[in-house]
Amino acid sequence: MVNYHNHTILCGHADGSMEEYVLAAIKNGVREFGFSDHAPLPEHLREGISMLPEEAEVYIGDVLAVREKFSSSIDVKLGFEVDFPRFETFKHSYLSDPRIDFIIGSVHYMGDWGFDNPDQQNRYKERPIDDIYSDFYRLVESLVDSRFCDIIGHFDLIKKFGQRAENSMSPVIRRIAKKMSAYGIAAEINTSGLYKPVKEIYPSESIIKIFFEENVPVTLGSDSHSPDDVCRGYDAAIAMLKNAGYRKVSGFTGRVRHEVEL
Repeated sequence: MVNYHNHTILCGHADGSMEEYVLAAIKNGVREFGFSDHAPLPEHLREGISMLPEEAEVYIGDVLAVREKFSSSIDVKLGFEVDFPRFETFKHSYLSDPRIDFIIGSVHYMGDWGFDNPDQQNRYKERPIDDIYSDFYRLVESLVDSRFCDIIGHFDLIKKFGQRAENSMSPVIRRIAKKMSAYGIAAEINTSGLYKPVKEIYPSESIIKIFFEENVPVTLGSDSHSPDDVCRGYDAAIAMLKNAGYRKVSGFTGRVRHEVEL
């Protein structure tokens, strides 16, 4: 089993030590555990959301130290969750840094709107929901086309507060899925959505089925912000993956993907 989406106190909205996360992963039978804290955001967006630019090296050093400490029990991986469109506060050189095992690419912003921020929910009412969904998936498709990441984080995050598109988004989702398959970019099955207002895994079961049909690789993550979150909801996620037809998930070493039995 793998878990590739876990944060640290450096992001400003998580708690617990790295050691506590790793111990929780070991307890849950995880073979590959990836730290993927938020890459540094610009100053006007950073407060309580991401580490400082100068803390990137601190984070890398801390993860590598934990990897060494627990090397006999679990394979600890080093990653970052990087926002798209990308910000210059995360140095481009990190994308080819041999110390880094994987990069999660995530869309959290549409222009100046942090659409997954509870304090900005009212903006969903400003225009038709299908227009919002279309703009979101346009960004996701651009993220895939940029090909800078190994994993697409919480593919349908736009549903977080329960707002649903009125018309089917399947055509654009299938188009994106075909590109992910061609590029070898994995989709993250993120269990944190079960504990948000939408109460549903990211992405939905219908999207996971499209991914399987289009041969999109997948990986697992609990988007943990506390040691108690590690592997929360995994039984449901694994059942959903198996129901869709998946028998393997992806792991990463030095930004090269490999497969792990479910």
